[in-house]
Amino acid sequence: MNYFSIIGYVSVLLWLLVPVLWFLYFKKRGGTVTRLQRWRCLVALGVALGAAILAKVNSVTYVNQIQLDQSAEIKAVQEKQDAARKLAEKSRGGEVAQVRFAEDGSGDYLDEGGMDSADLKYMEKVRSSDEPAWKKAKKTRATEDKPDDSLEAQVGGQEEKKGVELQPETQEKGVMMVSSKKVIADRLDTANLKLTRLVLMLALLFVIYDYLWRANRYGEAFLPLPVPSPWVTAFSPLAPLVEQPAPSRRTLLEELAWLTKRGEVFIYLTDDPFAAEKLPTQLPRLGKRVWPREVIHVKAGDSLISDAFIFEALWYGRASFAVDASERVEQLLEKFLVLLADRKACRAKVAQSVHIVWHSKTPLPERWQSEGLRLLQATGFSVFVCKG
Repeated sequence: MNYFSIIGYVSVLLWLLVPVLWFLYFKKRGGTVTRLQRWRCLVALGVALGAAILAKVNSVTYVNQIQLDQSAEIKAVQEKQDAARKLAEKSRGGEVAQVRFAEDGSGDYLDEGGMDSADLKYMEKVRSSDEPAWKKAKKTRATEDKPDDSLEAQVGGQEEKKGVELQPETQEKGVMMVSSKKVIADRLDTANLKLTRLVLMLALLFVIYDYLWRANRYGEAFLPLPVPSPWVTAFSPLAPLVEQPAPSRRTLLEELAWLTKRGEVFIYLTDDPFAAEKLPTQLPRLGKRVWPREVIHVKAGDSLISDAFIFEALWYGRASFAVDASERVEQLLEKFLVLLADRKACRAKVAQSVHIVWHSKTPLPERWQSEGLRLLQATGFSVFVCKG
């Protein structure tokens, strides 16, 4: 269990939780959508991001700090040296002193009197390797503290030697592992980092998919952004007729501002002049004031603005319009049917969706409920019936 720290194991649990959230998303999708279900994809993205961060922290602060445990190798080398020394001693058995004196030490069983210079150097090396560290340090200090009586020292021809105080090494040891287990830890760490990055990328793509899937669904759309309409309709086809529900999510002005922030245009048709006057002449596409789009108010006797001009301006997304005269509304709808039929015959379609906002006590004309809806769907238009 010491392959990862507690942070690493938490990262594993987090990225395993992400597919569970995706499963619950698909299981609960459809019907009445609660606030929790609406934000489940964003929660999964946050969990995946947390897993990636914790996996990186675990890799840097724990796995990369694991040290190799070489005690077994060191023990094997020492045993090999001991075996070699015993073999050398056995081969020198004839040189063992047969007479032992009371003043002899434990290492004086070899007769060094008959050894040559090479054997003596070897024995000195063996003896020095067996000495403990404190004894070697004591000899070093004694040698350094001994005054030099040579002629060079007296005349100042040699610099005074300074003894170095030996201090025990105080190194804080981390997690120790043998080579085989450290290889496993490194592989698991690499796999965990790759999986967390993969899950994070998939979670981001899932959020984008969820946003596009909800964009043209009135009850589930959120955060209007100027996304190209073909991208949205590929995941969520635009309905030719959308009716505002009884408890609406937004007021009329908020609905029109919502459409503008999506980068789309509208034509507001009403028989209430006071409602049309409440609309501002500009609506922002970003924030509250950034990148405004003009809203042109068309009156009953305004002959300077033709129906064809209104249609072309809507088709190319240049401006939005508000018409508050019943006579002009009927004339405009008839003209739109002719122009939409021509565009449908050419298989033309708007680059950004256009919305016809119907806000009137009278229902939408019957011709528009049959022929008009087919033309709207083919050309990228939509009718939004406002009941409030």
